[in-house]
Amino acid sequence: MKTRMTLIGIVFLLSMAGICLAQETKKGELAVDSNAMPLIKYLWYGFDLLDIRPGIEGKISVDVTATVQSKHIWHGIDILDDHGVFLPSAGVTLGDTGFSGKHIRAYPLSSGFVNSTQSVYAVFYTGAFLKDTRYATNFTANYIYYGLPKISDRKSDSQEFGSTFFWPKLIAAGDGYITPSYYLGYIWASRSNANANAKGCEGFIHVFGLGYDFEIPNFWPGDEKQAFKLFGDITYNDGFAGSAIEHDWSHATLGISTDFKKGNLTITPSLNYQISMEDSVNDENELWCGVNATYRF
Repeated sequence: MKTRMTLIGIVFLLSMAGICLAQETKKGELAVDSNAMPLIKYLWYGFDLLDIRPGIEGKISVDVTATVQSKHIWHGIDILDDHGVFLPSAGVTLGDTGFSGKHIRAYPLSSGFVNSTQSVYAVFYTGAFLKDTRYATNFTANYIYYGLPKISDRKSDSQEFGSTFFWPKLIAAGDGYITPSYYLGYIWASRSNANANAKGCEGFIHVFGLGYDFEIPNFWPGDEKQAFKLFGDITYNDGFAGSAIEHDWSHATLGISTDFKKGNLTITPSLNYQISMEDSVNDENELWCGVNATYRF
C-alpha cells in the first residue's frame, strides 16, 4: 500500500465536494424516494449496479444496452491493459417482484485480446426496509457468473455473490442528500480443476461509497437544468480475484455522469478516475470515459 493517508484524504474530499455541490443547487429540497434505486456508485461492467429497480406498475420490462469504454476496469483491475471494450447487454425486470437479470458480453476493441472476451450472467434481487425513516435502507443482492468462452472447458470461469446496501436519506447536505453505500462481494473459481487464470481467486471485497445527485440550473439555453451524478468509493480487497493480491486498501474511484433521455432511450456519458494504492491490483492510476445507451420497453 502506498499510503494510508490517501484513504483519509479521499473520504474527506468526497464529503466536502458533496456538501459544496448540495449548497450550490437551487433552493427547494430534492425529492427522495426510499423505494427507488438511485444512480450512484457502485459501478459494475459499465452499469450502475444500484440502478436495478422494480418495474413500473408491476409490468415486466426489458432493456437493451450498448456501452463503450476507453478502458475495461473491473474492481480496480485493468483487464485489457489500457485498451477499450464494447459491452452489449440485454436485461429483464420481473415487474415489482424485485427480481431482474442481465446477460452481458465483453468484446475487446483491440486485437490480441481474444481470450479476454467474456460472457457474463447476472441475477439481482432488490428490496428496502425502514422506508419511512431517516434510516431507510435499500439493497441489491446479486449472483454473477463470469464466463470466458474462448478458453476451453470453462477452467477460467468464476462466480461472484454479493450485496450492496445504501442509505438515501441518512446524510442531509444543503438541499439534497449524500448517499453512503457498502458492497460486500465474494468470488470463487467455478471448477475445482481451474487453470492459472482462476485458481486462487477466492476472496472477499469491500467497497465503501458516497454518491450525490445534483442539478445545475440554466445549464442549457431556455433555463433548462441538467442533473448530474457525482460518486466516489474506496475498496478493501481481501484476496478477491487472485492469490497474489495483497489484503489491503487497493484503490479509490471518483466519477461523474449525466443522463440524456428521449422517450425510452437514455444515453449516459461518464468520466472516471482511479487512484491505485496497491500494486498487486493495479500499479498505476487510471483515467477512462464511457458512453452507455439503454433502451427500455
